[in-house]
Amino acid sequence: MYTTSAVCSEKRSVDEELRYLRATRANQISDAQDARIAQKRLLEITARRQFSAFKVMRSHLEEKYDFEYGKTCPNFERDYDELTFILGTVAGLQAVINDIASQQMVGVPTDIAPLSERALKCVSNTKWWGVPLAARSVVWNILPGGAEGKDVWGSFNRSMLIGERSGVRLAHVMYAISAQAAGDEKRFRDATKRWAAAQNFKPSKQYRLVEDISTLTMINLSDRYWSANIGTRTPIASIGTYWDESNSAAQDIDLGDLLE
Repeated sequence: MYTTSAVCSEKRSVDEELRYLRATRANQISDAQDARIAQKRLLEITARRQFSAFKVMRSHLEEKYDFEYGKTCPNFERDYDELTFILGTVAGLQAVINDIASQQMVGVPTDIAPLSERALKCVSNTKWWGVPLAARSVVWNILPGGAEGKDVWGSFNRSMLIGERSGVRLAHVMYAISAQAAGDEKRFRDATKRWAAAQNFKPSKQYRLVEDISTLTMINLSDRYWSANIGTRTPIASIGTYWDESNSAAQDIDLGDLLE
């Protein structure tokens, strides 16, 4: 519940960020300032919900399986507990990122990142759509010196292949987040193109909610990139194509339609 409610507040924070970007482009200073304040308030709510999800997961599973998160591994008795472990861990990483973006209004401990990286070794990367390795790769990319000796981008690639076969493209989203955070536009575009062009992709029926959340997050990331560069959200059904490409839907926008 905390995880899914965080998706809602995060979507609202992205909408405010897009408003900020549009106002900045139009030199509307007061609107831009207002949008940025609203965005940070929503990021605080989002980080608080994600941190709550992480804490509930950690306390419940540590009590049930008698282990220490990030230091020892539990012997899971059922898949649902593994799923809770993974999603709670991802929520913890998101809480760190969003709390920093909100100027640390919540005070989420940053040591969640290295603890999560170690914790994710406890679950199968193949079984869980490539997410454990992709999440660890995000940590390697954001921690100072964390990528040293690691094949970060190769790890993302392997995880995305697993996700495409499994029907859950959460690894693609993590690749996009990591590339966007690093300011690597080439890899960010590659992430969106991989997401959109997955061969013979069939969404998982059992874990459709996770795939749907992944889709919403990828749309948010794409909208942020488009708005920062062009001033509009991603054109309909156009994730993975761009304004400076010959096949971009931006070439087909008829401004006359907007004036009717």
